[in-house]
Amino acid sequence: MKGNQNYHYKLLKGFTEKSRKIQGGTHIISPKSRSRLKKSVKKTLNTINQSIPLLLGVISAISLLNAAVPEGAYSKIFSGNIFLDPLLGGIIGSVAAGNPITSYVVGGELLSEGVSLIAVTAFLLTWVTVGLIHLPAEIDLLGKKFALARNLICFIVSVPVAVLVVITVEIIGVLF
Repeated sequence: MKGNQNYHYKLLKGFTEKSRKIQGGTHIISPKSRSRLKKSVKKTLNTINQSIPLLLGVISAISLLNAAVPEGAYSKIFSGNIFLDPLLGGIIGSVAAGNPITSYVVGGELLSEGVSLIAVTAFLLTWVTVGLIHLPAEIDLLGKKFALARNLICFIVSVPVAVLVVITVEIIGVLF
């Protein structure tokens, strides 16, 4: 027991006597770490506050889209074909560019509408990495050759990655 106390006391070396008493050997937070923790909590809360309006906007847009798109339209577009679905998902995701935070909401809604996981995965990959809408701005900032090559490579890679993700998920599902 006494050796254990010495071990904890060595861990608390460099702390004030007050912090040593407060810590009790279980929660060790130095004053410097405490200020970093406060800073991190503030940044996290600011990020959450900034993303809430974005998420509400996406949920509103999805609600409008659900009302506008007739029931069963997604199943007509995505037939369940392992080669055609990721290609269609990739094309639609390339046109409808978005950010990663909203992609989870959109992906969940597509899955609940019965769209296959492979199509949703390709859609999300191209939604985040390929952007035909903001391609002119990217060309202006990064150059035509680089922007076109980056978008084309991301699109081409998204289809096999979607297939591999679904195969991996199925293998993991069988194992566990």
